[in-house]
Amino acid sequence: MLTPLEALSLRIDKLESQKNQAALTLIEILSNATFFGELKKSNCQYAVDGQCGLFIFENDAINKIPIVTECRIPQCQESSRHYHIEPSNITCTLCEKINIELQSSSLPKKITDNHGTHREPLKEIKEE
Repeated sequence: MLTPLEALSLRIDKLESQKNQAALTLIEILSNATFFGELKKSNCQYAVDGQCGLFIFENDAINKIPIVTECRIPQCQESSRHYHIEPSNITCTLCEKINIELQSSSLPKKITDNHGTHREPLKEIKEE
């Protein structure tokens, strides 16, 4: 039979083990995000001059989103004052653009966005 002090010690050890496991899981997630984000960023046609040319923000975004800076992309087609996201390994990991392009690469391209990129709208994939 365990004494209350021994039971408390076992509970503390279990909690510390869970904390260590949670920290290791977080480190693994962040390292995977960093690795795959760097791959996506280096292969992305929109990551130009330290900014993401895919997303364009209006003037009020500068005070609301900390990773947004004024446009420095020389070939940007937007004429008014605007802002872009600074690409990082984490933001590029969360971006679905490359995944969408890989899935739809065999589809005919019909729509042109404001950067001159031709793409087709996403179609629903039905499972049989």
